[in-house]
Amino acid sequence: MWRRTSAKDCTIFWFTKAKGKETMNKKSNVWQFFYKTSGTVAKCLLCNRNYSRRGRGTTCLRNHLKSKHPPEFLALSGDIKYLDMVKSEIAIGSPLHPTAQLELNLHEPDPDPLDTEDISYSLRCDEKLALMLLNQSFEFIEGPGFIDLIRVLQPRYLIQSRSYYENILCGNIYRKMQEHLKLQLDLLDAISLSTSLWRGDKGEGLLSLSCTGISRDFKTHRFMLKCEALNYESTSKVACSIRDLVASLAIEVPKEKTHCIIRDEMTALPTLPDCSVHRLQMCVRFALQSNELLQNLSSKCKQIVDHFASSKMANDHLKFIQEIRLTRDPCTLEPYDPVQWNSTFKMMASVIRMKDAITLYCEEYNLVQIYPDEWVEIDLCSKVMQPFEETIKIWSNPSTTTSSVIPLVAALRDSLRTDVHNYVSSVTICSFARKLLEELEMKFSHVTSDIKFLMATYLDPRYKQAFFTEREEHLVANEVLALLARAQDERNGQAPLKIIKVTSSSSLKNESKIDSILDHILTTGPTNNTQQATSFACQSQIKNLLYLYNSESRIDRNMDPLMWWKANIKYSSLYAIVRAFLSAPAASVASESLFKKSAHLYHDMRTGLCAESASKILLIKSNYGNSDIKE
Repeated sequence: MWRRTSAKDCTIFWFTKAKGKETMNKKSNVWQFFYKTSGTVAKCLLCNRNYSRRGRGTTCLRNHLKSKHPPEFLALSGDIKYLDMVKSEIAIGSPLHPTAQLELNLHEPDPDPLDTEDISYSLRCDEKLALMLLNQSFEFIEGPGFIDLIRVLQPRYLIQSRSYYENILCGNIYRKMQEHLKLQLDLLDAISLSTSLWRGDKGEGLLSLSCTGISRDFKTHRFMLKCEALNYESTSKVACSIRDLVASLAIEVPKEKTHCIIRDEMTALPTLPDCSVHRLQMCVRFALQSNELLQNLSSKCKQIVDHFASSKMANDHLKFIQEIRLTRDPCTLEPYDPVQWNSTFKMMASVIRMKDAITLYCEEYNLVQIYPDEWVEIDLCSKVMQPFEETIKIWSNPSTTTSSVIPLVAALRDSLRTDVHNYVSSVTICSFARKLLEELEMKFSHVTSDIKFLMATYLDPRYKQAFFTEREEHLVANEVLALLARAQDERNGQAPLKIIKVTSSSSLKNESKIDSILDHILTTGPTNNTQQATSFACQSQIKNLLYLYNSESRIDRNMDPLMWWKANIKYSSLYAIVRAFLSAPAASVASESLFKKSAHLYHDMRTGLCAESASKILLIKSNYGNSDIKE
């Protein structure tokens, strides 16, 4: 027995009669609940949705009633009394106006977008699924688990072939990304480019070209202009790709906008890399290769690490020694990784941390012995390498500019000179530190004569002239005067505006070795540069501006130099120069992270994805998180 449905529980639309005849000639009772909007589309009067009539029949309309409106379907199937009962109840509860529609809430779910003929919604679904493949292999959409999930969530959605979604990514989405990058590029008056090449174990490679610039509101913009998936089977093609990296850009980069190009070790062959990180890594590598005693010591450490890595029983016993016999928290040994520049030193540092446990184990099982003086050398080696690891970490940060190269090289030079003096009792370590200093002087001799490094350091209010000789001061002054003379505008002679106070972004000191050396250099020198600046002072407005800037005290190293420039509007005539020279990063943006996150794309390349499509997808992936393409 069906429960009587009230006017608040059902939704039924009824059309009135006009002149004693029905408004539509209905051949089937189902038309009591539908309105024909076209030859192939009917509108449900119960849920107010369009419904496609496949084959122009009414079977699909009955099926809709059966699945979405069971009471009305039962009434249509023969329970006329039930239908009349609902009609009369509605008529009693709310008098029918000749042109009114009675609507009662059935608490229906939200309409199914794929139930209509809205093609744009289906395309949006296709695009979102294609974007999901930035982080998944194309094989993912062909898996039975994913297909079953989509069938449950949206039975009407049809999963297309992998080539369909590849075309979406490499067509519409790639075009939108290029338009976005073009807009980003137009915001910048000066840019710095950096190249990077990364090679995998199976012969795959990734060549990238990134762009860094500072907009007029002193915000730093970083994005990838090109990614190219490579195969090292053809080395000549790789060489051509490196050579034509900038020339083959899809977006034209004006030469007058390009401040500098920074190349890593792989893309700078056969010359030295412009990347400071790679130059410093080369210093360490050459110094280690020239020290045979230190190499023998690292080989001993590697034998110990490999022994515990290959034997679970040995590793468990070492853990037992640490926890039970020495009552210490267990540590782990760092394996040697030939790809990492400092893997040897990280491995040796992990061995020295477990010195007592390893010594006890070696005595019990006659493993290779490390003698007391060798333990001292391992410890001293870690202390010598600490500033190098800290410096490379700083330079590898994308926000670090070339302004930090001269100061950090000076700090490393002072650290090594101190090590040579302090560790003279250890022939191995003293020789290693001396070779590092020699390589550092040779690999970074250019920074004191390259105007890009000198200007960037000078225009950073944290450093200014603190690391310059008199000759370097004159080089910088002449360059600034020449640039300002060519770029004089109506802002010259403008009354100085009030300076906005800029507070330090961090009240805590970073207690690293390289920081303490830098602070010592900066604090032992003059707190301001008034004495040096007097040689630049004259009646010229440009020279007076430089005199004023030189006279200001240096800001704290934890402060943001760009925010300082933005706040000090009285130096606005220097803004164009500042944005150009501080746009250059200290190191090229490495492709390593993107390469490792894109292993699925290289797998797809082996199963049919062409290199050109993979390169386009890599570009979208690298910029997707920083773009407006999501909208």
